[in-house]
Order: sequence, then C-alpha cells, then structure tokens
Amino acid sequence: MKTGGRIGRIREILRQILYPEGAICLRCGAVSGGECLCPACRRDLRQGDVLESWETREVAGVLAWSIRPHRGVARDLVLALKHRAEARAAGELAALLRQRPAAFPALSPDTVVTWVPMPPGRKRERCIDHGQVLADRVAAELGLSSRALLIRRGNSAPQARLNRAGRERNLRNAYVPGEPIDFPVLLVDDVLTTGTTARRCVEALRAGGAAEITVLTMTRAAG
Repeated sequence: MKTGGRIGRIREILRQILYPEGAICLRCGAVSGGECLCPACRRDLRQGDVLESWETREVAGVLAWSIRPHRGVARDLVLALKHRAEARAAGELAALLRQRPAAFPALSPDTVVTWVPMPPGRKRERCIDHGQVLADRVAAELGLSSRALLIRRGNSAPQARLNRAGRERNLRNAYVPGEPIDFPVLLVDDVLTTGTTARRCVEALRAGGAAEITVLTMTRAAG
C-alpha cells in the first residue's frame, strides 16, 4: 500500500474508533442518530440542485444519465465512497433513483447492472471496489441483477490527474469484455467528467455483443 493510502486507512480506523459507524453524518460530522446523513444533509441531497438534476449526455452513441452536479452533498458522498471506503455512501446515492424522471428509460428485467473495473493495485490501496459497491446498490434499488462484465487490463494512472488528451491515452485498450453479452446493460459509474471512461467501457461492452446500453453516473463534473 502506498504511503498516502496507508495514512488514509489509519485515519479512517481512528475515526471509526472515535465515532463508530452511524454515529455521525458522513458529510458534516453532526450527530446523525445512526443514519448515514443527518436530516439537514439528506434534505440538501434530495432537494438541492433541482433545476440541474438528471442531465443527459451522449457518450459513444448511448445516453448517459447523471443524477446531480458534482458538488455539495452528492460530491462529498462520492468522495467518501471512493477515497474513504465509506460503503454506506453508495446507498444514499442509489436512493436518489427513487426520484428519477419519467423520461428515464424503462429497463427490462433482464438488464444487468455493471461497473467500471478498478485496477488491482488501486483496489488494494482503497480496500473496496467502490464501483462494484455502487453498482450493487443501484441494482438493488432497481430490482435488477449486477455482476462484472468488463475486465481491466493494467494499472493505469488515476483519470482525475490527467487532462482530456491524457485520459484518452491512459484508457486506450484498458477494458475488454469478460463474457458474451446478449442482454441489456446498465453501466454505473461515480462521476462523468470528459466521458472518456464511459466511452471506453461502452466500446468494450459492444465488443462483447451488447446491443442495448445505458450509462448512469451519480454526478457530473465540468470536463
């Protein structure tokens, strides 16, 4: 484990000792009565940014839905899940699907929810595969099944550190299908920025045979 990852894990262990899971709000640190978020932060998550919620963007010829802008409570939950291994944050994000608009596609019962596979080295550093945790929670909300459909090749650099051109190079040939895909797929990710990751995954899913693909991200950032 890298030094930064080790320090982060030690910090998280100390936090859990001082404030057991559920004792404080993941976002603001207020007493939460056993919940992931305090009432104020949960209200802000569900009611904030209403005018900018549920935007769509075309990525590799498919529609990518993003639930919230990458700011405020939604952003903090994504970061808690991604960098602090706070699996509970995935449940709060997935619960936003209960407010999905009428235009959101009606997914058939045989749709499989999948995620962007994490490089093995990063999974060891972060202790959980946050993409899988998020996809599992989304699948549970939608009454669908979830499983890994893509394989990650190599340990590429984190996308957040790269510009648009660097992101394209970094993920070239990074994903391959893990099985033949003859069913609809819902690809779930945490953040949509330039769309490079989603595009590479969609291309790999198509290479595996997927004809019907929808992309869903919890937040979207300026790319």
